[in-house]
Amino acid sequence: MLSDKYNGLTLDEAAEKAGGYLALPKRPLIIEADYRAMSKYCREREIKPTDLTEEEYAMFLYDEPLVYT
Repeated sequence: MLSDKYNGLTLDEAAEKAGGYLALPKRPLIIEADYRAMSKYCREREIKPTDLTEEEYAMFLYDEPLVYT
């Protein structure tokens, strides 16, 4: 979640100091699990993804997260 502080200033203060507009750098998209496979698994078993056990959830984790910048 985006913090309401930027270099110690509130976002409004930082935007005013920057001339009225402040563009924060885009954060990379990090995907750590195969959500499509997880969704299929849950539909087949008629359960919600939030009801997965830790062992079941671990089946869908990638060895290394996918990072898109």
